[in-house]
Amino acid sequence: MKNEKQIIIFITLLFTTVFVSSFFLLIGGTKTAIMGALLVPCLVLSYCFPRWGLLVFLIYLPLGGTITYALAGAFQAFGKGVIYTGSYSLFHLAKNVFYLPALLGICVSYRIWTKKPLTFKPLLIALAFFTLTCFLTFFFINFPQDFANSEDRIILMGLVGLKVWLGYIPLIFCAYYYLNNQKKLLWLNRILVLIISIACILCLIQYLLLVYGICPGNSELPVPSNTSASLRAQCFVGGSLLYNPGKNLIRLPGTFVAPWQWAWFLIASSFITYGVTLSDPSRFWKSVGCTSIITVLVATLISGQRAALLLVPIIYLLLFLLTQKKNKNFLIKLAIIFILTAIITTQIGLIDERVANFVQRWQYAPPHEFIAKQIQWLTHDRITLLGHGLGKTLSAARRLGSIQLVETFPVQLIYEIGILGYLAFLTVVTTITVLTFKAYRSLKTPPLRGLGLSLWIFILFISYNPYYYPLAVDPVAVYYWFVAGILLKLPVLEEDTTSTFSEKSHC
Repeated sequence: MKNEKQIIIFITLLFTTVFVSSFFLLIGGTKTAIMGALLVPCLVLSYCFPRWGLLVFLIYLPLGGTITYALAGAFQAFGKGVIYTGSYSLFHLAKNVFYLPALLGICVSYRIWTKKPLTFKPLLIALAFFTLTCFLTFFFINFPQDFANSEDRIILMGLVGLKVWLGYIPLIFCAYYYLNNQKKLLWLNRILVLIISIACILCLIQYLLLVYGICPGNSELPVPSNTSASLRAQCFVGGSLLYNPGKNLIRLPGTFVAPWQWAWFLIASSFITYGVTLSDPSRFWKSVGCTSIITVLVATLISGQRAALLLVPIIYLLLFLLTQKKNKNFLIKLAIIFILTAIITTQIGLIDERVANFVQRWQYAPPHEFIAKQIQWLTHDRITLLGHGLGKTLSAARRLGSIQLVETFPVQLIYEIGILGYLAFLTVVTTITVLTFKAYRSLKTPPLRGLGLSLWIFILFISYNPYYYPLAVDPVAVYYWFVAGILLKLPVLEEDTTSTFSEKSHC
């Protein structure tokens, strides 16, 4: 009887796959049909094996931009711009094929709810308050605007906003569910380090292809594509790219859709790679972790991303100061770091050029002045209780109507969901920051404590970030919530009798 059910499920899955791929073949072509053929099995497998679905989701995340633009060919050059093919939306949302079924599979599992720890209660209350404010904005702002404005699809914009602001929050509980023992944590750490290293190496190859003229870059493109990131300059991996050596302009997207997403991937990766390298008990994997740190630093240097160039070295230095024991070796290591830094910055022309470009850009447009202008713009009769509508500042909703470009995160939140929603959001991130800090402080095993500290500083940094909007877009929108779940689970994992993280593994 069991074999008969398996045969029926297999046949049903086969026919569904053939039907879906045939449908996509008619509307989008061969590449879309191939994606459709993979779609149904991935959905089913992610639901049946949610831990594997989550793992594949995290692996796919840094490679999604490359698959969409470099492999799938989701755009075509048209005049001075580009047009998107019919497969664009399908490939752009492909990561949800792994995430959503895995989330559903976890939600229907009674174990995750019956074993819910008491530490989740204040977090659940804060999340409920934030969710309520988002839905109040959706029903009382987006709905009336949609009926009053026939041109823009405000309700659909609101649904996009709900997806952006609330869609990845369940990753807290997904991470808690995923990590059922210390070996699973060790496996996850090593996978993350490997995928970060691979992404950075692909970015290095992208840079070399541009330097040696194999990829043309932006020099020959018409204005304004020759001075700003453009899909027309796409090279090897990732999406929009800027490389115009004649004007000393470079903004690489790495494996992501846009350069600034790549910058925040590098910033997030600095916390992850250091914490994993510090905690791994294997000498081999420690060396792999150290290599990943080097690749992140190299990718930061060549990418031309000013935010990453400023923050990544500072993050590594800060984590080093906070995690190393204060002894004679510590002073020697610190002296070596400063000497090497001085030699590298003065003797290597590329670094000197990047630093000079950073200083010049900072002087031309100081970030603190930019933040002040955004706040000043918001205070001119734009602050309301429930905001101006979900999705009104999101680039993901730009094809549904006119959006307002807002580039600082607090201003973006207040503009969309109002002062009430912003206070609710601050309640959520503050609750997460406090709970994860308590979880980190409760750890006794040095390797886990070092990992916990690195990840908690990442949570603290992103929670109160005043510049740009990393929590509104991948990859930080994923890593933040998932890392929060990891931190909350670390005290439980430490109680595991089969200890994987021994005290001797601490650097």
